[in-house]
Amino acid sequence: MRLSALALVFSLAAACQSGETNAALVPPRPSSYESVIAPILQQRCVGCHGAERAKGGLRLHTPVAIRAGGASGASLVAGDPASSELVRRLHLPLADEEHMPPDDKPQPEPTEIAALERWIAAGAPFEGEVEGLSVPARKPQPAASIVPPADPAALARLRAELVHVQPLSAASTSLWIDFAAIAPRAQDALVTELLAALRPQVAELALARSPVGAGTLAFCATLPGLTRLDLRDTKVGDVQLARLGAHPRVEELVLARTAITDASVDQLLSLPKLRHVYLWGCALSAESVARLRARPGLAVDFGDTPDAAIAQVEDPPKFTSDLPIPDLPPAGDPNAPVNAACPVTGSPINPKYTRTFEGRVFAFCCPNCPGEFDSDPAKYAAKFPGSR
Repeated sequence: MRLSALALVFSLAAACQSGETNAALVPPRPSSYESVIAPILQQRCVGCHGAERAKGGLRLHTPVAIRAGGASGASLVAGDPASSELVRRLHLPLADEEHMPPDDKPQPEPTEIAALERWIAAGAPFEGEVEGLSVPARKPQPAASIVPPADPAALARLRAELVHVQPLSAASTSLWIDFAAIAPRAQDALVTELLAALRPQVAELALARSPVGAGTLAFCATLPGLTRLDLRDTKVGDVQLARLGAHPRVEELVLARTAITDASVDQLLSLPKLRHVYLWGCALSAESVARLRARPGLAVDFGDTPDAAIAQVEDPPKFTSDLPIPDLPPAGDPNAPVNAACPVTGSPINPKYTRTFEGRVFAFCCPNCPGEFDSDPAKYAAKFPGSR
């Protein structure tokens, strides 16, 4: 009997010890913010209000960013959903300019909005659990609205051509693409060739100062997710812009200093989602500008408002030989650059970026300019016939 009792004691002690060990191995439950709220914000908001982009100065990807608010002030009032800007914008009519998310973006389910309101009503805690708050059920997203990942080979080709490309956000497969580094040679054929395999992913496209024309605009009309198109300082005119058609997704058009005239007003008004158009430097009449501004929800930047005036213009930089440029090789060094200003941009050079042409070393201001130099080295080298 004594042995049986002793065995029972040891058995109970072992069971208690095992239970304590197992409890120690169980990870803590995630907070309601981590399990419910953060996924909603990530899916519905962070594409425009996250680490990569902050429309209206607002970021919603971390607790610190949420507490900081944006240009309109605090995004939420802990304990008061009705006074929270985030909730107010969710409940605005879909056609309202301030409604969030924009009407062409996937909208949160009523259960998701209810979850946000319950969390805010509980004080918007980032730690611990909120009673009654659970992961809301979501309708499956239509397959047609899912943007597939970009072809890695197509992305590599863009980068090899010095075209800037990056996702709109860490969680997005839609892309922002900018041809600024190779603008002088970004003609229709090259643009369409480089982007042909990325049609579903192109969302924001910058072609400023490039020689694009009707071919590129016709190609842009086939980009289903295009929301922003920058054509500033191009020769695009009324005929070329017409090739864009009534694109169903374009929200923002930058047409500053192009050949656009009054003849394009109907074209611009045909874009159903257009919210902002930049037309400063264009040959539009006051009547045409007024007609565009009469459309509800459309902001027209024509450079005629008081805040558009140039406050100050910096004087051109002046270089002097009184002091050596930092980090340049010593005088007489055969590897010393022959120029003090970048042959492409005219900015001060960074000796890290160089090219050798006809026995002379040329330095540039940034990693993009050597590629532009390579397109016509004799042209740029001619700016510096002698040594420094």
